[in-house]
Amino acid sequence: MTTELRTSHPYHMHEAILAQPEALIRVLERNESAIDEFATRVSLCERVFLAGIGTSHHASLVGEHLMRSYGGGPDVRAFHSFDLALYGPELRREDCVVAVSHRGAKRYTALALEQAREKGCPTALITGEAGSGEGRADAVFRTVAQESSPAHTVSYTTAVALLALLAGRVGYHRTGSATLPYGLLREELPGALRAALGTEGEVAAFAREHVGRRRIWLLGGGPSAVTATETALKIKETSYLQAEGMPTETMLHGPFQCVEADDLFVLIAPSGAARERTLEVAELVEEVGAPYVIFGDDTTEGRPAAAGVLRVPEVPEPFSALTCLVPLQLFAYHLALARGTNPDSFRGDDPRFARADISARL
Repeated sequence: MTTELRTSHPYHMHEAILAQPEALIRVLERNESAIDEFATRVSLCERVFLAGIGTSHHASLVGEHLMRSYGGGPDVRAFHSFDLALYGPELRREDCVVAVSHRGAKRYTALALEQAREKGCPTALITGEAGSGEGRADAVFRTVAQESSPAHTVSYTTAVALLALLAGRVGYHRTGSATLPYGLLREELPGALRAALGTEGEVAAFAREHVGRRRIWLLGGGPSAVTATETALKIKETSYLQAEGMPTETMLHGPFQCVEADDLFVLIAPSGAARERTLEVAELVEEVGAPYVIFGDDTTEGRPAAAGVLRVPEVPEPFSALTCLVPLQLFAYHLALARGTNPDSFRGDDPRFARADISARL
């Protein structure tokens, strides 16, 4: 199946999505000892700040959930690099800053790391191979080769995997016992990602059916709220459709009044504290006449009125931010194909956007 997909889809984004399970394993193996060495320093810090921009910021948000679940109780906070660099909080020597950046050179991520080093904080940078991260942090952890598609997928997944590994090792050094099961990260999670890739046929059908929707709303709670936001970003980057991702509760406090019957809702509802509340939104969507699809895991029940239900293997909730994301990455990719846009171009094939050259300002 994988060979057929690779030959029938010429785009780099698709290749990167398919590469994620094996890339995750390789990245963990390559960084394991260095992560453990850095974790001994992090375990002594009073506060841990995770920073990034765009997709990297989304990785840091998932990292916050992972550190809370497996880090042994540190005070951890995820910040957008822009806010951390310009607005604080003021860093102290007892703090630690871990930044995520695909290429290692984003202006405000670099500034946040520079400020942390000036304060004497332990610092780390999670970045791609051949990035410009050397010298920007005390420790540099490499993920994968720089992606050819600007719609980053595999670099996101592997960055989250390294944040999970860091959380587990910090938890071990803080508590004296394993907080993250060895097989969960190295065996169970890659297996679940492979199973998630097997949903591509269903996802492609969803995309073809709903590509003409006025707006796509993506909702979830906790880690799934990050998945909603990240997927909306991928849809915007690849097919330029109107997509909004947000926490479930945010949707219920104002944005729902913008909904129309020709919109599509994507409810991200794997097992976890927010699932019941997220699925409650389905009742409201039915009242206004909009269709909705549910993305969940083996324990997620469908609803008679749902336009579709897609399930992936159940994993502990922080990691469902990856397993549910894979079919949604494929959803974004197939929306681009259905709309006739190039998911690898970042709209650079449009002279107006080529002239704007956003990348020069990042």
